[in-house]
Amino acid sequence: MLSRHLAKQISQVRALTKLQYFVTRKFSTDPNYVIDKMVSSTFTHVAKCQPDSFSAEEKNTKVLEPRTIEHSYRKFVIPLSTDTDKQKEYLSASGSVRLGKILEDLDHMAVHVAYVHNSDNRTLDEPMTLPRTIVTASVKRIDLNKVDIHPSRDIIIDGQVTYAGTSSMQVCLRLFQNDENENLNHLLKAEFIMVSRDPLDGTKSVRVHGLTARTPDEAETINRTKEHFRKMGNSANRQPTNEEFNLIHNMYNELIGRSMVHDVAVLSKSEMWMHKTNLSVTEICFPEYQNMYGKIFGGFLMRKALELAHTNAKLYCKGRVAIRSMDQIEFKKPVEIGHVLHFDSFVTYTDGRYIQVKARVNTNVFNFTMESVENPSVLKVVPKHYVHTTSYLEGRRLLNNTLKRIVN
Repeated sequence: MLSRHLAKQISQVRALTKLQYFVTRKFSTDPNYVIDKMVSSTFTHVAKCQPDSFSAEEKNTKVLEPRTIEHSYRKFVIPLSTDTDKQKEYLSASGSVRLGKILEDLDHMAVHVAYVHNSDNRTLDEPMTLPRTIVTASVKRIDLNKVDIHPSRDIIIDGQVTYAGTSSMQVCLRLFQNDENENLNHLLKAEFIMVSRDPLDGTKSVRVHGLTARTPDEAETINRTKEHFRKMGNSANRQPTNEEFNLIHNMYNELIGRSMVHDVAVLSKSEMWMHKTNLSVTEICFPEYQNMYGKIFGGFLMRKALELAHTNAKLYCKGRVAIRSMDQIEFKKPVEIGHVLHFDSFVTYTDGRYIQVKARVNTNVFNFTMESVENPSVLKVVPKHYVHTTSYLEGRRLLNNTLKRIVN
């Protein structure tokens, strides 16, 4: 059962779940190019970059013509129906598709679309309009529909830029797959935040092409995303509200009234201390995981964090779990080849059958919402220390926001 407070709010925000990630349009009927071609074309385009081809003055003064949303639209296919090697690569232990591999493809696709937005002829055959490297700064959100991904049917991925600031862009992506009746199922939607940097100095930004609207729908999409950008950073790690203060106060008041062992409250069989949910793994960063800039590929970090969080949630629920959403994934610092990475994960909040899991590696943070498939009411996680209380409130906000979007 969902909390009463959340159940009341769900009916009030249903309209928000209709938020359009793409301007209203028919699904593209353009030919499907395989995902590997997309990746190789991006690598080739970046390899042609000549950082010294523009002076500092030209970089600051060159006129960058605004693009339309349609300019950056791209569609590719993951050929699981015909490529047996791909089938093995993407096959999960449960007989479905490894979502971690999908995350890697989404990251590749977001970079590709961002480069196309900044190209002159809607392809990556021509040199860059300005020398730049485009990297993933964060992932605002990835929401998954309750549709099983078949391991031997093609997966279609499409995307486009829906907002462009001075040096940052938002790329929106979708995933589709035909069912047994050849009906196209929408699998997920994602929002990536990309930033443009100087190839010679990653701390300096490089301007990107702006975005112009051709229709009222496009104008609405751009303005809405601009407003979301303005509000970004205000929702996470904010000061607790009065309601949240009261929640924590009442929780600890109730714990103090329980039986104590060595001055620590005794939890019931339906509860678990947050620090007891910790699960970790250590990885060495080999060159096979590097991106086109010689750093560790962000999609690899997302995949490893997801697989760790999924394992943690599965152990916590003592059964199968489904991944419903990923929020506020932040890439704060690049990871070098040869680094030893310690991935750390723990359950931060639960509500009924839903679990919020946070994973961390270095300064990078990943948040996942999971749903217990077999257990309608999982253990309630309880924060023991103040630092855990902060994570508890953040997890509560993230899970509640996710449920408002995905619960019908």
